[in-house]
Amino acid sequence: MNLWRGWNASSAPWGAVPDLMKIALIIGTLRGGGAERIMSGMANHWLSQGHAVTLITHDAQERDSYPLEPGANRIGLDLTGPTQGPLQTLGQRVRRITVPRGIIRTLRPDVVISFTYMTSCETIIALWDTGIPLIVSERNNPVAQRIPTFWGVLRTLLYPRSRAVVMQTEKAAAWARRYVDKGRVHVIPNFVEAPTPSPGLCPIDLPGTRHLVAAAGRLTHQKGFDLLVEAFSRAAGDRSDWSLVILGEGEDRRLLQDLISRLSLDDRVLLPGRIQNLEPVLRRSDIFVLSSRYEGFPNVLMEAMALGLPVISTDCPYGPGDIIRHGHDGILVPNQDVQALANAMGALIEDEGERRRLAAQSASVLDRFGKDAIMHQWEKLIESAVGRHS
Repeated sequence: MNLWRGWNASSAPWGAVPDLMKIALIIGTLRGGGAERIMSGMANHWLSQGHAVTLITHDAQERDSYPLEPGANRIGLDLTGPTQGPLQTLGQRVRRITVPRGIIRTLRPDVVISFTYMTSCETIIALWDTGIPLIVSERNNPVAQRIPTFWGVLRTLLYPRSRAVVMQTEKAAAWARRYVDKGRVHVIPNFVEAPTPSPGLCPIDLPGTRHLVAAAGRLTHQKGFDLLVEAFSRAAGDRSDWSLVILGEGEDRRLLQDLISRLSLDDRVLLPGRIQNLEPVLRRSDIFVLSSRYEGFPNVLMEAMALGLPVISTDCPYGPGDIIRHGHDGILVPNQDVQALANAMGALIEDEGERRRLAAQSASVLDRFGKDAIMHQWEKLIESAVGRHS
């Protein structure tokens, strides 16, 4: 079996890259989400440069939401299904260590990169005595994110065994430096890609005669959509020409539907579910709002700004304060302050000129967090981790 199928060294653009490498990436799934989008984007970037890239998921490949470029070695393990009883659960956990270990030992990549705390812990164990450099990356706020105690303890014990730990903000890096040697903790934010010239048709029915406030993310407590619905009620309760659409799916759907009904907003607040391509909906929107209680480094906020939308965000830990320059290219409001969020939304709803002013500056996010610049940071880290220098 040729585990590096699709890679042809003779056709690689050797002049573009100092040293072509074999890179293995591992994550739980590519079903959807910010970490998954970034990892697939990293894979496609390195494939375009001629590197040999394998992307391994615990999930089955058939469930992917983010396509990879031709030449990728895509391995889906299908080890995420339901189990019956603790023994089956333990067996699945063990296979999520032993199966990647066997694959990676056969591949012998120059470097392995893992995303998210659970996958990273399992991968550290899988590579325990292989000598293969491993870079792990947290993709959420490690202080605010609630994880089982077992995984929290394991993370602090295992992360020091990785070659490098990547965090997305300096504040998150301060947490990591409590457990990992300071020289091995690095800050690399998410990147944002330029909008596509042809975003396609809008996949959902939107009220054509109304202005639109958009938000997107998993329907969970973290994302603060309960705060957003309440703030929208206060800001636009008497403005029937404005609607709110929240794109995403999750465990809080019923809670949000009940809140929407209680506030008599059933015909004004839309919960159409998760869609794969947000861009057509964002292009149709007038304002984008991020209402999260905490974040890692919110991709969707940058995507909205790259499209030239005026944005409002809670100044939650961490990320929005690194992305938005308050008053210049967006508005920051105190975290979990419903009235402040309502005031900011109301101000933009009433002032089209201010919406246009902020929109004119939003796309500058591409200058600060463009893909090429961020990927250069990853490449310098990899060179250091594997002992190569351009």
